[in-house]
Amino acid sequence: MATTNILQYLENTGNSISGGVVQLGTTPLDRLQTETFLCETAITKGQLVAVDVTKMVADPTGGYTALTVIAADFNSATVQKIAVGIAQQSVTGTATSPQPVTVVVRGPCQASLLATVGCAVGDPLVLDTAGAAGSLMVNTAANIGHVVCYALETVAAAGPVKVYVLGSGI
Repeated sequence: MATTNILQYLENTGNSISGGVVQLGTTPLDRLQTETFLCETAITKGQLVAVDVTKMVADPTGGYTALTVIAADFNSATVQKIAVGIAQQSVTGTATSPQPVTVVVRGPCQASLLATVGCAVGDPLVLDTAGAAGSLMVNTAANIGHVVCYALETVAAAGPVKVYVLGSGI
């Protein structure tokens, strides 16, 4: 689960063995950090995910809780609002067959669910307090929450939005 980011290459070109210049694109520069977690439910690509606090019943140390994610949900019977990032693929796991899911814990990515009317570049986004599981909303004075990411684009309506996920120490 842990990732080490010791070496950072900050060039968008490199040299081939023959001495020619090779275009690397922007991938080395995007600062994207992912972590692999397990899930025992259905998670959709682009959903905001949170650690599964229901695992504390079986493991009071919290180790299994930190390893297992679920769609973040402010309104579920067991509130799941300790958000860690945005899922990068759709996965369905079960308690007897947990499945790995890659989650962006820092950096740019596509979030699938912006529940509010829209947002502008730079708007702080938080777990939606009234919407569907895994959805985001713009943080306002009336809804002060833990900012999970910032919008990287302006969108006029609810739906997909490119975001920059803040590293929350995961």
